[in-house]
Amino acid sequence: MQEPIRLGISGLGGFGQFALDAFAQMPEVRVVAVHDVDAERAARIGAAAGAAACTTYTDLVSHPEVEAVYLATPPSSHGPQVLEALRHGRHVFVEKPLAIRMEDAEAIQRLAAAAGLRVGINYVLRFNPIYRLARRIVKYELFGALRHMSLENDAADEPLPPGHWFWDPGVSGGIWVEHGVHFFDIAAHLAGAPGEILHSRAWRRGEEGPVDRVMAMARFGDVPATFYHGFDKPRRIERTTFRLALDVGYLDVLGWMPVALEAEAILDEDGIEALTTMVSGGALAMGAGRIAPIRTQLELVEGYLSADRKTEGRWTAREVSHRVKLRVECPEGKMTVYARTIQAGIADFARSVRDSSYQPEVTLKDAAASLALAVAATRAQG
Repeated sequence: MQEPIRLGISGLGGFGQFALDAFAQMPEVRVVAVHDVDAERAARIGAAAGAAACTTYTDLVSHPEVEAVYLATPPSSHGPQVLEALRHGRHVFVEKPLAIRMEDAEAIQRLAAAAGLRVGINYVLRFNPIYRLARRIVKYELFGALRHMSLENDAADEPLPPGHWFWDPGVSGGIWVEHGVHFFDIAAHLAGAPGEILHSRAWRRGEEGPVDRVMAMARFGDVPATFYHGFDKPRRIERTTFRLALDVGYLDVLGWMPVALEAEAILDEDGIEALTTMVSGGALAMGAGRIAPIRTQLELVEGYLSADRKTEGRWTAREVSHRVKLRVECPEGKMTVYARTIQAGIADFARSVRDSSYQPEVTLKDAAASLALAVAATRAQG
């Protein structure tokens, strides 16, 4: 077992405290110091966690016990805070986005490389068990090649009242930068190719209101993709679906932090066996030694005999034996899975801190690439 990294946390709002609780259950991490703009909150939380409470961010990144910093602060703070931590010789694990300006992202890459320091980003979708299953199905072409991706994210705005920093692009960077980077990154990961924005649009809430809906068309290699984000729903009716269309089937990843996947495909006997093997065992890997229990329902809904086995698409003949439907779900629920994705991500980051030869699953290059797409989509929306 590697020695835990000694972590300092900046940002103790709701999500920062959620992450702190997740870190407390990990052998790879030990929180030694905390900081927040609310000094009283930092003192209270620091005392409960057995960590020093720092009055300023500079005090945190210069604290002698801190070797890595975790940032759960508003997006506009990320670039300057990452750079300050690097200048003090500290590794950094930052919430998305890496920054809200590409100039800061480029400066971070240069400084981290020059100093030999690690910068990780909390792209939780990379460690989500449902997305990891989707990635395996795509990678091994169980349903053929990936041909199209489509995200529909109808998100709640109940926790985002007027005046919340989310609506101020000077603080959040806007919807693409604050939120869309997650999905640009996972799309590039699924497709195995970098992305390019082809078109983007935005809609305001009334003539003078904030932008609350955005849509973009992109491509990842030769895979076209569409992305829609709307922050305008009551919490109880919000819905996110990421659909992947492949040669002989479809994958629907359900939820922004998904805990279920539904699939439909036409397969031969070898394909059915491979898919069955992939979802058997009662659990899915999340990375960094973490697993998530699953429930699986695989149904052969239609069988094909004789000449009915022959099918064709993209001028390619195939022989299939069944239409199948698959549902995989994580019974532990969204927040438990969410906490485990955070743990897997920072555990992978901690390994890269301890072993300079280890390539983390999410790199600084990945973070900069997804931010570049988000900035391009923001500029193109007008």
